[in-house]
Amino acid sequence: MQLGVPLAEAARDTQRFDPAAGQIGPGCDERDQISVVLRAAGESLSIMAMAGADANIEEILAIPADGAGAVTLADAEACRAHGAAFAARLAPRLGEALAWSVRDRPVSHEFVFPFAGDVRVVSRWFAGGKSCDLLLQFGSKSPVAD
Repeated sequence: MQLGVPLAEAARDTQRFDPAAGQIGPGCDERDQISVVLRAAGESLSIMAMAGADANIEEILAIPADGAGAVTLADAEACRAHGAAFAARLAPRLGEALAWSVRDRPVSHEFVFPFAGDVRVVSRWFAGGKSCDLLLQFGSKSPVAD
């Protein structure tokens, strides 16, 4: 899967790993999506590729497959450290992560560990449930036009 590639082409290519992966359907945010579980860079990852209005892949999300990437942790700092450790495990393939930042969301704090290019690890802290989840993000959703 690559950013900019037609989703239908990527769906055909993923069928060699899992026949069900070739099925295109609406994802949780209503964009067309394909999903497959693969082992990459020593990690078992659930990978989702989402297409924009042009039917080309605009965003790829990879979530650790074990426990759907979510763990219970003590606090936000532990979540930040969890994300930093995940980013460090990916460094041999992606290079060292750049300086991290925090994005405050209505129900979470996101610790963002960017790599060169349009790639980042995000660890999201949900204080209400003391949970932290991880994702490796390539590209991003196109902004909605007015």
